[in-house]
Amino acid sequence: MLKKLWIKHRSRLYAGLAFSVPYLAFAPDLLGMPALLIGYVLGLLISLQAIPRYIKWMLELEDRINLKLGFLTPARLLRVALHAPLVLLIQAIAGPGTPAWDVASVLILASCCLHTVAILAAYKGWGDRTGNSLLSFCVSAVLITVTLLAPMALYLPIGLSLLLCWMLVASIYADLRSVYYPKHGVGVFFGSFNPVHKTHVRILQQAIQQRGLRKVYVHPTTVPKLHRVALEKGEISIAEQAGMRVYSTTAIADPYKQYFPTGRKFYEYELRQQLLQAAIVDAGLQDKVEILDWPAVYDQGGFFAVLEKIKTTLAPGEPLHGMHGSDVGGIWVRNIFELSGGIHPYPVVRSDCISATAIREGAVGYTTPTIEAFLEATRAGKDFVFPTGYLFKNNNMDRRLE
Repeated sequence: MLKKLWIKHRSRLYAGLAFSVPYLAFAPDLLGMPALLIGYVLGLLISLQAIPRYIKWMLELEDRINLKLGFLTPARLLRVALHAPLVLLIQAIAGPGTPAWDVASVLILASCCLHTVAILAAYKGWGDRTGNSLLSFCVSAVLITVTLLAPMALYLPIGLSLLLCWMLVASIYADLRSVYYPKHGVGVFFGSFNPVHKTHVRILQQAIQQRGLRKVYVHPTTVPKLHRVALEKGEISIAEQAGMRVYSTTAIADPYKQYFPTGRKFYEYELRQQLLQAAIVDAGLQDKVEILDWPAVYDQGGFFAVLEKIKTTLAPGEPLHGMHGSDVGGIWVRNIFELSGGIHPYPVVRSDCISATAIREGAVGYTTPTIEAFLEATRAGKDFVFPTGYLFKNNNMDRRLE
């Protein structure tokens, strides 16, 4: 029972603590008991709603900026400004005599650093962006409170501020590597490919030509760790529909957690492998593009493990180029490239209306001929045989190689 309550209300708990710690640290010295209690109840009720919504808005704003630009640094710089309200509100609670603007600036940078680390942890597979962001706000509130109470503690925020500056410099360097790059080497293209469509094919064609790539390795997700963990905890459920896993949240799901950043419907891994192979042949790229099938490697360490295995196949000093889009899934992959190190990003800003979501919902003309034929068959309730001989059984979900 307690575990279910923790899962469902974790975001609200973090939000409540982010308000309670500074309020209970400073307000008793400024208010009488009746005003203290009334202020606490009202502040807590507002915080339980406002802080999770603010975090959600922050993440959505960053996603919109990334979608338009395809670089990481602009949204990260904006994140710094968006941490100012937290520091200023806690300073307001602390009352008169709070430190000058220079200390406030250090606290804003420190708070943003904690948030950045929390989001990077989500990209590493530890938690999720929303939950980690709320936890970072809670920790920031404690840090800011302690620093205002004991100025000697300012050394920690100063250290975090310097760390953030270093991370921003590294972010700028990573963005520059997408502009200045060697015109040879090997490419990697990761994603859900759910399903593969014309924009994926265009990215491959352009990258091979513009970067002079001798080879591109493509690997789709299996079951994302976020979904595996949520299924184990009972936060989401799964059903099957025409070759797709269809996810839904359950009664104990956290209402503020982003369970499905790239959609609720997923074609099975085995099927997406076949769709990728068919699309590559349709585009005539089979001599340049190899579809990897390393589910055990992916399940053990995600795309980080896949990248490490690919790096072992490279010639000494051979550059590695990472292709990615600017949507949520593409930026997720871009962060994986950055955290892995040594990869020249190949960002592609979305400029068309083609999306895998639209295809799953019935759009036509967005993918290659074999995939279109498959989609037409499945929507009609028919089986489909791929050029490899793989038989997709539409009714009983039984798929086998013949």
